[in-house]
Amino acid sequence: MSSSQIAVIGAAMAGIIAARKLSAAGFNPQLFEKSRGSGGRLASKHSEMGRVNLGAQAFSADDPQFIQELHNWQQAGWVECLESDTRQWTGTPYMSALTRHLLGTIKTHFACEITSLDYVTDGWLLYDQHQQVHGPFQQLIVAIPAPQAQALLSHCAPKFAAHAGAVVMQPVWMVALGFKQPISTPDNLKRLNNSTIAEVIHTPLSAQHPMQSLMLRASHSWSTEHLEDQHEQVIAALTDALAEQLDSPMPVADSAFAHRWRYALGALEKPLTLLADAQRGLYIAGDWCGYGDVQSAWHSGQQAAQQVIDNQDTVFKPKQPC
Repeated sequence: MSSSQIAVIGAAMAGIIAARKLSAAGFNPQLFEKSRGSGGRLASKHSEMGRVNLGAQAFSADDPQFIQELHNWQQAGWVECLESDTRQWTGTPYMSALTRHLLGTIKTHFACEITSLDYVTDGWLLYDQHQQVHGPFQQLIVAIPAPQAQALLSHCAPKFAAHAGAVVMQPVWMVALGFKQPISTPDNLKRLNNSTIAEVIHTPLSAQHPMQSLMLRASHSWSTEHLEDQHEQVIAALTDALAEQLDSPMPVADSAFAHRWRYALGALEKPLTLLADAQRGLYIAGDWCGYGDVQSAWHSGQQAAQQVIDNQDTVFKPKQPC
């Protein structure tokens, strides 16, 4: 029997918030994450250009509860609001730093992809990509993108899998270009767009960024059409699309990489925030249960954890402090 009786699959915002709330309530949850780091849509990458945000460059907040939480995180130095738009927030000094702060000391199994589940007498068994068994766990929170949730739940929770299968996800290709020597960029750089490029994010040289960088976000339609392209092909296509819109020739980038964000955007037509089977201790959370944004992920993680806490008397009691 595992010393931890709660498992959370997915170390993005929803999963981390759920685990964090459970930990604060005296439980000892374990997180399982298929990637080598936390973040999901808030992931970032260390590169020659410095830390680069791979997904969302900022996120919005209009819910009073979430805004209050953001102010708490701001006091801790984990987030900051943008000067250009105080409704927009970003992790500091980069997005995934926020999720790492939120994780704290919560036990997390990185590079551990849960590929199948079994519900047995003692609870939930989790099988990873190496067929190692984790558990049993009396409570399980699944907080992963809808297509992954659909595949994972198809055998043990087909009704929940059907909900996840109803979500249409849109992919996004991101390309980062780095320049050792500063290049001039037009004032309307952020508004440059065509059928290929939806947004360009400029990061100037700084102590944290040894290269000037341009992050190119491809449009959803272009990303869908070129979903299975090689990274080199995507870099070349987006670079050419940007060069066509500049007033002067663009030098060859000193560093470049592409990142495919396969499950970028998507949500249920009618937001549910949380899917729950309290009798078996199974909860489904994620931004796709709401409106597909960071704020929805936060709410969904909070509600999943609260459901576990509310059901503790009929399922099990949290570990008491020594």
